[in-house]
Amino acid sequence: MNDKLLIITRIKKTINKIDKITENFSRNENTLRDNIKKTMYNLLEESYMANIVELNNRKFYQQKILIKIKMLDFYFNLAYEKKLITRKQFELVGNNLMDIFVMTRAWIKSGINEESE
Repeated sequence: MNDKLLIITRIKKTINKIDKITENFSRNENTLRDNIKKTMYNLLEESYMANIVELNNRKFYQQKILIKIKMLDFYFNLAYEKKLITRKQFELVGNNLMDIFVMTRAWIKSGINEESE
């Protein structure tokens, strides 16, 4: 399936990067790793939902996307503090999440403009 929405493509690329990073987590950090992966896949699912629902329901899913990004930011801060990831990995993921966050905010703002037309 070829996605036309840039944000979905970006989320998929970020999932691939995060999968590679989290596969090296120690055994006693399975819960953190699993929460990160679950949240990433939920983020992708919410993005698909926001893309296909009617305009008046879209903002709900877009806000859930922002929440998932904030949770991922928390998880990766925790992983960095526990020294499970390097500074470079932390910055890479952080930059990707920030880009997705900014794109989602722009998407929400463009929806507000569509409603007023």
